[in-house]
Amino acid sequence: MGKIAADGSILKATPGIEISMDIERGFIYGVSFDDEVGYKVKLPDRLVCDKNYIVQLTPENYGEDGPDYTITTIALRNQTVQGFEVFIWADRVQTIASGNTVVPVKSPWHFVIYDI
Repeated sequence: MGKIAADGSILKATPGIEISMDIERGFIYGVSFDDEVGYKVKLPDRLVCDKNYIVQLTPENYGEDGPDYTITTIALRNQTVQGFEVFIWADRVQTIASGNTVVPVKSPWHFVIYDI
């Protein structure tokens, strides 16, 4: 389990877990990104039995100058026994009426891994 800051630093986590912003760039959720807007979670050896472990993700409410985005969502991709990648999007659909309201962001987040 872990609590991760917006800049990718570990605030608290299971020993051996590493976080980096070294993710594969590309096209995610309808938005092309070239910036470091995702997180790579590296798991210690033998923490999980196979790649089918359960990851529970929780984003904190995102805001540039406070929690001003109405919806924050989080997802993972590329799940392996070595780790996974995490992406966070924020949506201002209720406060900005036009244009693309969903944007990838850096925000604090939490995770718990269950391997049964």
